[in-house]
Amino acid sequence: MTAADKFPLKVLILCVDRDNDIGTKTEAKTPIVGRGEIIDAATKLALKDPEEADANALFGAVRMYDMLNAGRKDEEYQVAALAGSELGEVMADRKLAVELKETLARFPAQDVVLVTDGFGDEAVIPIIQSYVPIMSVKRIVVRHSQSIEESYALFTRYVRRVFEEPQYSRLVFGVPGMILIVLAALWYFDLLVYAGLASMFIIGSLLLIKGFGVDKRFASLSVPSPAGHVRLISTLAAAAIMAVNVYQTYTVLVPYVPNDPSLVWVALPTLIGMVLVRATDLTIVAFTFFLVGSGVYYYFTHDTRMWRDVVGVVVCLSVREIGLRASDIIMKAPVPPQNISDPLVTSLLLVVTLGIASTGISIFIVSRMNRRYASYFRKTDSKEASLDEKG
Repeated sequence: MTAADKFPLKVLILCVDRDNDIGTKTEAKTPIVGRGEIIDAATKLALKDPEEADANALFGAVRMYDMLNAGRKDEEYQVAALAGSELGEVMADRKLAVELKETLARFPAQDVVLVTDGFGDEAVIPIIQSYVPIMSVKRIVVRHSQSIEESYALFTRYVRRVFEEPQYSRLVFGVPGMILIVLAALWYFDLLVYAGLASMFIIGSLLLIKGFGVDKRFASLSVPSPAGHVRLISTLAAAAIMAVNVYQTYTVLVPYVPNDPSLVWVALPTLIGMVLVRATDLTIVAFTFFLVGSGVYYYFTHDTRMWRDVVGVVVCLSVREIGLRASDIIMKAPVPPQNISDPLVTSLLLVVTLGIASTGISIFIVSRMNRRYASYFRKTDSKEASLDEKG
């Protein structure tokens, strides 16, 4: 009598359902051990969802069990099914490890024949091999589904790279995000008529930068920090908005410029008023973009100049109102105001007063915040600022 007759080799035919379709669709409790129990679970799963690939894998495990059990009498075989979790890879792998221990306690196999339904479930191979060697892997693939599943896995991998790697996410999310912010600003100031021009300018600028390798040339000179990229994008956005602003103001003013140079001085107040009306909003939006990007950069570089940019945003909003009230005096008054009690002059003085008050309040709040968070921020001289620019 040989050692194999006294101690027959125990082989486990193991089917793995990593995302727990068996449990969620049939409410079966895993691990499932035994031919009859496997057939019952596979039948329930196939009736519940005829398109479910795990049902084919379960039937494939039973077929493999029958073939091996009929061919070798000096080995002992058993068939079992394990299920992971629908909560994600980590939870699934932990549950599979627990169920594998339980199965091996019931049937102490020396080898495993792994039966899977394709690409995803084979990720559990290292887990199984940490407990018992894998003799063979059998893939039960429904016709035409193998290439689809592998294509899906490849597509998912590239989508994850888009989300996680900055060189891709800046193009896929950063550029559309910048365009949407500019369009939102144009919509708020009722200037959507220039949305197409602004979008084309931003996209054209970025294509020009990438096409001629301007970004790589700058990167070879100095490598900015991630916060530096934020300031660079906000600066480009501000420049784009100002370019649109200059163009639209110029196109509006050209018909009102007198051909006779001697009449320019007569039309000058009207031209100034029109510049204030047409250019104020976009100018403030551009400066606000620049200050916000600069403030974000200074925040991440622990620079106290961030507070200066916060006050600058408040000042920009105040200057906008002052500019519009001044344009009211120039454009809407039939005759120049004669005294301070004129409603237009009163409105201008009120806006100036509120602007000074809001600026003073913001300076007070910023000074208090600066003292409170002094441990986070530090004063940066010009030399340190230059080093921060380089990363």
